[in-house]
Amino acid sequence: MPSITTVVAQALYTAATVLREDAPQDGLVFGVLWERVLSRSPRLEADWVSAVDEAPQENNTPFKDYVNRAAINLVRAGWLYRGNRRWQLTGIGVDALDRWPDPVDFYGEAGRRYRRWERQQQLVSVAVNALEKLPDGGHWVALQEVAEEYGVDSGVLGPVLRGTRPPGWYLALGEEGEAGAGLPLWPFERDMWRSLLNEEGLLDDGRSSVDTVRALPDRRRPVREALAARQPAEVAEAGDEEELPRQLWIIRGVDAVTGVSLIRGPWRDHSVVTFDTGFQTPTLAARDLESVRGVVDSALPATAPSRREAVAHELNAFLNRMRKGDIVLSTDGFETYVGVVGGPATHTKERLSRPVDWRNLDKPLDFFKDLPSGLSGVVQDADSQVLEATEYAETVLALIGDMPRATSLPTGRAALPDATAELAEALHMPDATWLQDCVELLRAKPQLIFHGPPGTGKTYIALALARHLAGASSATNVRLVQFHPAYAYEDFFEGIRPRLASDQPSKQTNKQQDGDTDGGLAYDLVKGPLRKLADEAERRPAEVFVLVIDEINRGHLAKIFGELYFLLEYRTERVHLLYGSDKGRGFRLPPNLYILGTMNTVDRSVAYMDAAMRRRFSFMELHPDTPPVTGVLASWLRKRTELQGGDPDTYDDAYVRLLDEINRLLAANTPGDRSFRVGPSYFMQDLAHAGDGALERLWRTQIIPLLTEHHWGDGVDVEAVYGLPALCDRLEIRLSGDGAAGAAGAASGAVSAPANP
Repeated sequence: MPSITTVVAQALYTAATVLREDAPQDGLVFGVLWERVLSRSPRLEADWVSAVDEAPQENNTPFKDYVNRAAINLVRAGWLYRGNRRWQLTGIGVDALDRWPDPVDFYGEAGRRYRRWERQQQLVSVAVNALEKLPDGGHWVALQEVAEEYGVDSGVLGPVLRGTRPPGWYLALGEEGEAGAGLPLWPFERDMWRSLLNEEGLLDDGRSSVDTVRALPDRRRPVREALAARQPAEVAEAGDEEELPRQLWIIRGVDAVTGVSLIRGPWRDHSVVTFDTGFQTPTLAARDLESVRGVVDSALPATAPSRREAVAHELNAFLNRMRKGDIVLSTDGFETYVGVVGGPATHTKERLSRPVDWRNLDKPLDFFKDLPSGLSGVVQDADSQVLEATEYAETVLALIGDMPRATSLPTGRAALPDATAELAEALHMPDATWLQDCVELLRAKPQLIFHGPPGTGKTYIALALARHLAGASSATNVRLVQFHPAYAYEDFFEGIRPRLASDQPSKQTNKQQDGDTDGGLAYDLVKGPLRKLADEAERRPAEVFVLVIDEINRGHLAKIFGELYFLLEYRTERVHLLYGSDKGRGFRLPPNLYILGTMNTVDRSVAYMDAAMRRRFSFMELHPDTPPVTGVLASWLRKRTELQGGDPDTYDDAYVRLLDEINRLLAANTPGDRSFRVGPSYFMQDLAHAGDGALERLWRTQIIPLLTEHHWGDGVDVEAVYGLPALCDRLEIRLSGDGAAGAAGAASGAVSAPANP
């Protein structure tokens, strides 16, 4: 009996064969291609039905959609290009058909290449962003040099460029300027490359032939030089080069003797940032990663190769990749400092130094309160002395009021994008239907609440959806707040805060000095997260802004929202604000500001929400008994098994059966109360898969306390009903010596779940 993986592999292999034989140049619209696939392999649909019926977990995704989604493996492998609704096989894909004639081997190899891309996804993204600056510049670059510059495997970058074709992809060539950089080409691809290079004025007719396309050798540029050649127009538009940073670097430094952060001492005092190596630093002649590698290998011969490679990348970043005008960020405890690089690196015996204009020494940002969650997570990567986080560059300088824009703000009205299959897949949902319902509800009413029992992923899904809706601006346009009983209007929207009169008034635009300094105190009107986001949304009407309110029902909503209660329903109206900061003009909630809330229905003390507030929100339930939550744990376990190199269809379903049994018992013991259930996320955390005694530890510290709270005062013996040994015996699940769960019975041939994720 074929598995789901086998059937999908056969479908994709057949699709690639059809494209090779029937449409070698123009490709096919997927609908037409799918008809030809089924015509060529008529048993596929019957095999799919059988595989789905035999699979241990329910799968409601249509066969066609499942194959369409799985084709992303071929795209990232560079075997397939999907654009303008058409599928087109690349020369690399043709070569793959010949090298892996078995469909399962073909699909398996594509999956392995996808995982190689996935491990380098962020670095690939940075390299692709750099290539996008090259068109119309009159230069080409070597693919291998681009890969080395950005720390990417060229065997990953080259195929990804062929499979996705971002702007500038065709300008990354071989060392001699040859199209394809050594990767297989189809005739139509050579013709396309010939046309694109000719449009750029780079085609070398003398060195090109029917089988080879080459660019003019004298138009090759080093990567950094080629990108620098594109800077003058940007600088002229923006003004001052020093005020147009393009990269963000997180720099760590601690005094070796005192253990004190260097930002407290020499970095602050001398307006610098330094990089200490502990060995003789390379000279400025080491202008590429390979030269720096040689220095590191010689200086640290006894160090593990992986560590030497990490040091080489950090040292190369500080010495060669960092530029004048780049942003640097450093922390001292929770205090975060931001500066702009003022010039090139200089040397001492064991140290490199760069001048830095520190911008907020007297007013550091708060690590947790001010930095977006994605950036704070990057900053916490304590293994690196120099770390790039360029995607947050604009966010950081915007926080200190020092971010000029190189381009004009977009115009027009903001529009919510549709939910995508990729978003659904990332959230382990069978398809995008449920998410699209959320989008449609937000289009009709811009406030939506996810409600359900604990562990159903409410906050995780809210943040993921918010970032999808905000798109490329999600780092700045999404804000998370959490309500609690002490939270007030002054915290959420705006309120008066005291400060010592001796302190300098804040220069931030979100504070206004308001006067009375008697008794050594002054008072500022301080904007809260909603006011800040609303003001920014008003200024940028073409962008989507999303405020995520976690545990929304834990706060006193009427008190927190105040006069904003009215604006939630009437977005076109204006109200006068409590503290008069609207200056008589009135304030409104912009139509491009959306609110996502989460509500834990099991919390008895705060479950009440009045009818007026309910009318202003739409509600979507996330419940373990209903889609999309029902299949999340199984999907996550399948993906985890696949990432560990196993067949995802053979994942151990012990955790799924334990969760189902808990919820069956809860339904029996609390009939009529759907809020008393347990969500799958308890079994999707590291604690559940973290070695010896993992599942028993999870049960003792999280599951049993939760169920004890569920049954407080109703006389149920929680240990007797929900104890792990009893459940495992009933479900024929055995606990191995390391505490992992697995199907019992030698006859089944099952094994324990892996101990480590």
